[in-house]
Amino acid sequence: MASPSFAFIPRNISKGRRQQGTSAHVPSSHPGPSVIDKGKGKVSEPLAKPVYNEQDISILVVLAFSDYALWVDSDLRRKTEESLQREEHDAGFLPLSYLMRRAFGKESVSQEYMPTEANVVKAIRSHAGDMLEVRMLVSAPSASAWYPSWKPERSSVGGYEVRRKDWSSLLDNVTREFTRSKWDDLTIYMENIPAQYHTIPGIIRFAQGLLSQRPGSSAPVPIQNVTLPPHHLDKSEDRPKCKGFALVTLCNTELCQIFLESWPWTRPSQPSGSASVGLAEDNLETNEATKFGFRTLPKARWDQLNEEYLAYRQKLINELANANDPPDVLHDSDVLGPAPKDILEDNVPTPPTNVTTMYSPYPFGCLVFVRNLHLETNKTTLRTLFTAAFESSPVDPTGIDYIDFSKGMDSCYLRLASPEHGRVLVDRFSSQPVVQSRGLDDIGKTPGASQKAIAMEIIEGKKEEVYWEKVPEKVRRQAVEKAVKAPNGKQSSALAHTAHEHSEESRLRKKRNRS
Repeated sequence: MASPSFAFIPRNISKGRRQQGTSAHVPSSHPGPSVIDKGKGKVSEPLAKPVYNEQDISILVVLAFSDYALWVDSDLRRKTEESLQREEHDAGFLPLSYLMRRAFGKESVSQEYMPTEANVVKAIRSHAGDMLEVRMLVSAPSASAWYPSWKPERSSVGGYEVRRKDWSSLLDNVTREFTRSKWDDLTIYMENIPAQYHTIPGIIRFAQGLLSQRPGSSAPVPIQNVTLPPHHLDKSEDRPKCKGFALVTLCNTELCQIFLESWPWTRPSQPSGSASVGLAEDNLETNEATKFGFRTLPKARWDQLNEEYLAYRQKLINELANANDPPDVLHDSDVLGPAPKDILEDNVPTPPTNVTTMYSPYPFGCLVFVRNLHLETNKTTLRTLFTAAFESSPVDPTGIDYIDFSKGMDSCYLRLASPEHGRVLVDRFSSQPVVQSRGLDDIGKTPGASQKAIAMEIIEGKKEEVYWEKVPEKVRRQAVEKAVKAPNGKQSSALAHTAHEHSEESRLRKKRNRS
């Protein structure tokens, strides 16, 4: 019997062959999150791996070659001007790899995850053919053999070049004479951007969708730049993430007015009916903008609001710091008025008001305020740092009940087991000033000339009362009991018993007087 014309291929081999034929750099048609293996609970690929479709790739490349990019990037402008001096068939062309590094630089894409030049060329020809022109460079097959593998010339042989369709008018472009203030006039602040557009290409797609039916629009690149404002705690090397707002630079003032009039700041819930002329109606972007409360604001007004916010934030920080300063206490006996008559007649001694008893509303002298901490520290580090002060003292080393601290702040409150713990802690950091060199520094170092040492103070009086009023009743009662029973708190059970007897006797006397 003749053998069949095809051979049987096991399933696992055929699956492996299909996987080998698939490029790891080809982007999917729709961006999505990383795949997670539910069985083992492990991430099968890095979560930071970007996934772009062809439209997003073309948007990033066009944005890297926009008028704003040529104005702000001196190296790109210089290379473009040099290329325009060549002959007509070569004028304006730049290496595609050079433009890709600028296109994906804002996205912090490593070389491992960057799309291939073939994928970028396909994306440009499919979605940006009316703005960019791409050509392939062909070289002799043996030319690359003359360069070693470590030479940069080897990788530069062949490849693609790209230029703008309007390359002949680039030297006469009016944007070459723009200033920073002129670009700021063309920039608007967008807020409440729908969640599915929280990327730079997504924001551009969203803005272009809102302008998709604008009559008479002849601008080939309506969006010139997108800036994601960083958080005040972000580091310089951190990549800014879209949190629903962005600064978008447009190509002319007419487009700015379309957004500002159709999606005003004071009416975020729905676009203005009279001013919505020029925006696409009943399309996906318009419906999503209405649902999320999309609104816009001129950049000049946004800068003003941002300055007011920073000033108000600093004011609150200063008020908080001043509120924690110890009050001025007058010790002059002449200032004090005469004692009330009923107290003079009552010869029964009363316990001191600053001594904690079982009937105290909160433990007196057990609250310490700390300032000048590192902004990146945490509770665990602070507990280790402060507990070290009790090692050379007779008090219980576990005297820190709770650290009232919020991440990102440079101050905190300490609830201690007894007043003696507070005195030991304040004396230690007053006599031996230290400063945290980093967020996880639980030892401390000697502060420099321009550094502020960690400062502590015991909170008493009205400020202490206001703080403990915000603490739950059950927590206050437990703190009082612990302060009364503290062996190193200078408060014995006999003193608490005496205070209880005095309180009972006073109540019985008042009851007899009323009857």
